[in-house]
Amino acid sequence: MRLVIKIGGQAAEDRKLRHDLARQITELRRSGEDVVVVHGGGKTLTQTLERMGIPTEFASGLRVTNAETRDLALMVLAGLVNKQWVAEIEGHGQAALGICGGDAKLMEARKLALRNGGQRCDLGFVGRPSKVDPAILEWAFGKRMIPVVASIALGPRNEYFNVNADDFAAALATALPADRLVYVTESGGVWDAQKRLLSEVRVKEIRGMIRKGVVRDGMIPKLLSCARIMAGEVSEIDMISPAASNGLLRVIHSREHAGTRIVR
Repeated sequence: MRLVIKIGGQAAEDRKLRHDLARQITELRRSGEDVVVVHGGGKTLTQTLERMGIPTEFASGLRVTNAETRDLALMVLAGLVNKQWVAEIEGHGQAALGICGGDAKLMEARKLALRNGGQRCDLGFVGRPSKVDPAILEWAFGKRMIPVVASIALGPRNEYFNVNADDFAAALATALPADRLVYVTESGGVWDAQKRLLSEVRVKEIRGMIRKGVVRDGMIPKLLSCARIMAGEVSEIDMISPAASNGLLRVIHSREHAGTRIVR
């Protein structure tokens, strides 16, 4: 089985959670699964920008990224955060390969064009996936390594773009193709308007849930992305909390619902 595991938010910042997730990821690899880890690291980047006296600005939930912010994102995400994950996995005795989307032409991106209220919003060096070549991932699988990928990609002029980690993971899952995609997220899954966790969501229900206001805010683009992915080879998507006890092992090996499962 091929798995793409996207880790963000609290899990990327909390050392104890990172250690526990690395243990589970290692167990998945040792049981024969091909695993790719995709990570963001937005909180660490924001803290670094604050220390440098650089303001942080968001538009429609995306970080406005000028050249200076982009360079720091490359340093923090593809450097510090990426190597922290590599170290955690290696600490469990499993070989890991730390890369970003710019390495071995894994992912190309184009500048993201965003309109806000009819006006074009320039996000700077923010991109969206345009092409994926998973050859480096296939090579790592053959060497029994776990690729750990920072969500940075190269543009058509060989400039780096910051890419939303959810979109990055979705593009990799589609290109491999992966059997399963898991989002490890602070929300722990999809919650309805009454703040109840939904254990299962069918793809055909997603647009109706959005239209009726059952789901709101940042969950809307995530669910729409899930619907697009599952039009291809990915058969299931799980959203789980990083604090869920053995959450990754439960959803993959035991087939339990540890958060929300998106199914066809």
